[in-house]
Parts: sequence; C-alpha cells; structure tokens
Amino acid sequence: MGATNCPETPRQKMITMMYLVYTAMLALNVSAEVVEGFRSVGTAMTNANINLQEKLDDTYSNFDAALQNSRDKVQNSYDKAQKVRQISNELKQYLDSLECEFIGKVSMAEAKIHTDPENPETVVIINLKNPDGTTNLDSVRRALQLGGFAWMEKGLDDTHEAPKFFLDGATENGTGQAYDLHKKISEYVTNVKEILGEDSTKVKFPFDVDKIFLDKEGKPCSWEVKNFDEVVAGAGLVTLTRMKAETMNAEFDAVNMLYKQVSKGDKTFSDVAMISRPRSTYILQGGTYETKINVAAYDSKQTFRAVINGQNLISGDSGTVVYRTTCNTLGPQRITGTAYVTSPDGGEEQYPINDVYFVAKPAGVVRLDGMQVVYAGLENPITVSAAGIDNRNLKPVIEGGQYKLNKGTEEGSYVLIPAAGSKKLSIHVDATIDGKTTRVGSQTVFVKDIPAPVVKVAGVESGGRIAKKDISASTVVIATKSKDFNLKIDNRMIRIVKMTVGIGSREETVNGARFNESIASMVKKAVKGDKLVILAEVMMPDGKAQTVTYTATLK
Repeated sequence: MGATNCPETPRQKMITMMYLVYTAMLALNVSAEVVEGFRSVGTAMTNANINLQEKLDDTYSNFDAALQNSRDKVQNSYDKAQKVRQISNELKQYLDSLECEFIGKVSMAEAKIHTDPENPETVVIINLKNPDGTTNLDSVRRALQLGGFAWMEKGLDDTHEAPKFFLDGATENGTGQAYDLHKKISEYVTNVKEILGEDSTKVKFPFDVDKIFLDKEGKPCSWEVKNFDEVVAGAGLVTLTRMKAETMNAEFDAVNMLYKQVSKGDKTFSDVAMISRPRSTYILQGGTYETKINVAAYDSKQTFRAVINGQNLISGDSGTVVYRTTCNTLGPQRITGTAYVTSPDGGEEQYPINDVYFVAKPAGVVRLDGMQVVYAGLENPITVSAAGIDNRNLKPVIEGGQYKLNKGTEEGSYVLIPAAGSKKLSIHVDATIDGKTTRVGSQTVFVKDIPAPVVKVAGVESGGRIAKKDISASTVVIATKSKDFNLKIDNRMIRIVKMTVGIGSREETVNGARFNESIASMVKKAVKGDKLVILAEVMMPDGKAQTVTYTATLK
C-alpha cells in the first residue's frame, strides 16, 4: 500500500529517527581493538622516544669528553652540535606541549595509573586540570611518563576533537594547530641546514611537510589535511609522538655526523657508547625485530663482538652488529647483552646493550566506504587496512560467492561487484610480513538486491494524477533511480508486459517501453477518474529483471 493511503504514524516516525541515530552511531563507532591498538602503539613509541633521548644524551656526553681532550680540533663541530641541540629541544618542547594540551581536551579530568602490575590495587591518581579548568601540562607529562597511553580509558576514540583542534582551532595565524606545526617544522629543517652548511646533505630529514598528498578521493591535499583530517584522537596523538621521534632522529643524524667528523682518522678513543638503531619498535606478531648496534666512535678497520639475548654476533665491514629475532610473544619485549671492544692494550672492554620494543597482534580492518551492506551488480568501494602494516602489503581475499574485484585509485582501496544471487561474502585481509603471508582480519558482509526503481509516465510517479492530453503513442515509460539510492538504468532495457486502462477495459501488451496506438486509443476512450495500471519489467544492472507496478489516476 502506498504512503498516500497510509500516512506515517508518530510511532513510525520515532522508529525511523531511532534507525537514523543507530546508523550514525555505527558510522562513528571505533572498535575497542583499534582503541587498544592506539594505547599500545602510543605507549611503545613513548618508551622508544625516551630510549632515543638517552642515546642522544650519550652522544652529547661523548662530544663533551672529546672537547676536553682536544678543544682546538673539536670546538667548531661542538658549537654546531650545541646549536642543533638548542633548536631541536625547542621543537620537541613545542610538540610535547601540543600533545599534552590535546590530551587535556580529549581525556578525563584525572589519570588513574596502575604502577604495580602485581598489585592492581596500587593506583596513582593525577589531577590533569588547573582550578580554572584549563589543562595542567606538567601533570599530563607526569601521567605519560608513569603510564604512557595506558591510563587513557576515554578520549582515544573521539572522532571530532582532532580535526577541530588541529585544523579549525583558533591560533595566532587564525587557523588550526597543524598549520603552526607545519611552519615550525619547516623552520627547524631550514635552520639545521644553515648550521650544517654543505654537510646538511649527509643528514636525513624524515619530515614530509612540503610533500603533496592525495586524499581518499584521489585529490591533492596538504600535509595538515593528510595527517589530521577525519582522524580519531588516538591517531592524532600517535602522529604527534611519531613527529617527536622524527625530530630526535634528525637531531641524532646531524650530531652523530658532526661527531664522526671530529673522530675521523682517530684509531683510539677514551669513551664508548653502544647505540642500538632498531628498524621499528612496534612489531606485529610473527614479524621480525631487527636492530643495528654501533659503537659511537670506532676504528672502521676494527671489529667488535656482541652477545645479545644469547646470540653471538660479530660486526661487519661497516662496524655494525645486526641483531634479528622472530617476534611471537605479545607485549613489551627487551633485548639485553654486552658488546666486547678490543682496547689499545689488546684487552677487551665491555659495554652493556639494552633496548625495548613492543609486539602487537595484527588487526586487519575492512571498511565499506559506501554503506553498511553491498549490492549485487553495483560497484561497492571498500578499503582494507591494518595498523602498522603498509597497505601495499595487504591483499583482500573473498569467499562465499561470485564477484569481481578491481583495484581502486589508492593503495588499500578496491571496488567490489558481487554477482546476482550472492547472499553474503567473507572478506579476509592477508598481510605479507617479512616474506610470509598471514591472515590478519576477516569480516562478513551481506549482499542485497538492488532496490526497485521508480517508474514515471509523462514525468508522473506512481500514485499521482496524469492528464489524458499528456499521453500519446509516443509516450515512454521511464525507470529512474530509487529514492535515496544512486542507480543508473538503461531505459532501453524496459519492457511493458501488461497495461490496463479504466475498469473492464481490455489489457494490452507492449514489447518495449513506448506506448502504441492501441494504448493511446484506450486512454482516449477512458474517462476522468479511471485508473492507468502498468506492469513494467526493468532489467537491473545486476542482470536480474524486476517487475514494477505503476498506477495513476486520469484527470
């Protein structure tokens, strides 16, 4: 029965509104596994940044010792290193304050931190707010030092605050914080290059602030939009933590290069620091942890040996020990060992090696970019992704029915076209990690038939009133898109299988979508108020025919 004959009741309107709210909640929902992933990644990266800062401090200490031993030789490089240190600290402090301020906007008013894993009742409570309601940045820093991101039980799944804070918030430039951050990073790179001069070509700057990116629609977008538009709060925080690591890596490259210039040609040295440079401190289960161990200052012709987690290793031609291990145990992991370096008197000096990394369970995600279901015969955009894995190493595997799958414009995006008759499909996400293929996630999607199209005669939809003068032998029956559903129909694929005009009049079958003279004559003989009934057979894009009933009243 049409809506004209049965108006919506208040109860039906309420149910419709509740359905819309539920659909919106589904679209905004961020799973608990993804939130836990942000907590794990943020905590691991924060710990890794602390370790990297310790290595930087060791390098500066080595520089101090070298200056005391040979001031004339070291002074120039030492002064450059101190300038790099100063501007690096300024950028790190800015990133740190930005991170703490953002955490204050998305987290609760206080942090409850479990400091003793064996005694869950041991809790440190830190108030994160000032009396006037603003964020106490020092309190947030202390909470991060004690508990990483683990205490953030709320806020990481917030879907609004990151774009608002980084792109829309008011700053001295009248734009979001991301634009000020972009400016400061660009100034940092420029200043470091000016300090180093020609030697700046030997330093790697991991920032991509001046790169042109593509958004999810394949259109060019800025660094700010790529990093902070349409991201949840947890992703924004991890991005800031990553930028702190990028700053420290650039600083380490610059200072280490300056230190190597000082020690170039030296065959002996008075102090040694072992530096571990892991390929990544966030490893997926089944992947490989790899780190390169160097002596901070060394004779390139001299080898050294190391014992790390029971492995006996010898440095190669570059003076580097490479340690690898397969990661099967989840959670934080630690490597410990000792490096043995031959001293000038022929003996061996021992130096400790310590590092930490985090092993996480891979979690693949399948996102339906159009709706919560897929439609047979139509192009349904989907995206596959997994935290910590490059989209180029992911591949969707589909089971349960016939389909076509085409690659989209971006890595990880695809177009799925299920065949008619499919009811549901299982979409698996396979990842290639260190040469091995692992299934990291699965999702079942339901396949629906395309909704029936809307049929019009002389521009009038079913249930309306149509003038006799508008109907002739040249009248065409048109099927258009369904309501709120984008559907393209080739009207040459429409066939009228049955037509009735008036009460008791004869039926006329037309092989096509156009009226004939007989139909036009039937209409001409009908009187005002008679019914025009058409059964139209429409061939849908999925290859199935749907029969649609059209009814109109002559006026």
